[in-house]
Amino acid sequence: MKLRNSVFLALATVALALSGCNTADETTAHQKSTIFGVYTYEPACYTPSSPAAMTVRTDDAVGMELPSGDKTSFLWGLVSIEDY
Repeated sequence: MKLRNSVFLALATVALALSGCNTADETTAHQKSTIFGVYTYEPACYTPSSPAAMTVRTDDAVGMELPSGDKTSFLWGLVSIEDY
C-alpha cells in the first residue's frame, strides 16, 4: 500500500511539473484595442497607414533600433504613430 501511494504521489508530482502555463507573448499579437475609433492601438500589426493619414514613425522621431510593430491611431486613423 505504501509503494502504491508513493508511485501515485510521484506521478502526480511529475504531471504537475510538466503541465506548466504558456508564458509566451503570442496571445497578445493582433489584439486590437479601440475606444470608439478615437484611439486605436494595434500591437505587432505592421500594416501601412492610409495615404491620407498624418503618420509619425518612431524611428524617425527617436531613432529606435528594435521596432515592435505597434501602431497607435487617433481620430479614426487620421493621425497614426507607427513603431516599424
